[in-house]
Amino acid sequence: MCFSKTSEPVFMKKAVGILYLIFAILLIVGCSANGTAEGTGAEAEETVDESEQAIRAVIEKEFNGPDEKYKELLDTAMKAQISDKYMDDYEAYLESPEYQALMSYVEETYASYFTENGYDTFINTSAFMYAGFDSDYELNTSAIDIAQSENEKTLYNFTFQVEYKDENGESNQFDFEGSAIAPEEGKIGKIEYLDGYEDGLLEELRSNE
Repeated sequence: MCFSKTSEPVFMKKAVGILYLIFAILLIVGCSANGTAEGTGAEAEETVDESEQAIRAVIEKEFNGPDEKYKELLDTAMKAQISDKYMDDYEAYLESPEYQALMSYVEETYASYFTENGYDTFINTSAFMYAGFDSDYELNTSAIDIAQSENEKTLYNFTFQVEYKDENGESNQFDFEGSAIAPEEGKIGKIEYLDGYEDGLLEELRSNE
């Protein structure tokens, strides 16, 4: 069979058009597949990031400061507790506006980063542990490194440094290490950190108070 000079370009145009259509379909399918894979990875990374961000936020809130508002509310609550109005009635003190203001600020500062049980444990053991001293001092965190355990995905190990500057402007560096468990996405169930006990930051703060 022979093709005329006029029919050959039409055939070629149709062939090129079909090839272009096939190429476009394959390109769309490929991009969709890649987008799904990338989206899955991003979601997994976001889950890890939210837990890390919660841990980082707690460390920074606890070790940057001290928190002057907390110190003010704590001082007011302590004065109320030993006042004639509440000294002999602890249950009434717990309902007092001074104590409620203090606890509301603690909740506002930390509750969103914890599970319900984790928050209760934290405020009774660790919250604002480094903020209640009367001396004039400054704390600043740095070099925060948080790593998720390969064997236990809810476990995170971390290290960080805290610079302590006393009222005379003299500074000292303290190394911390610790761990946290995040049983829910972005929610801490337990967090612990150590600073060397006898030669750690707490002892430094107590000795300079």
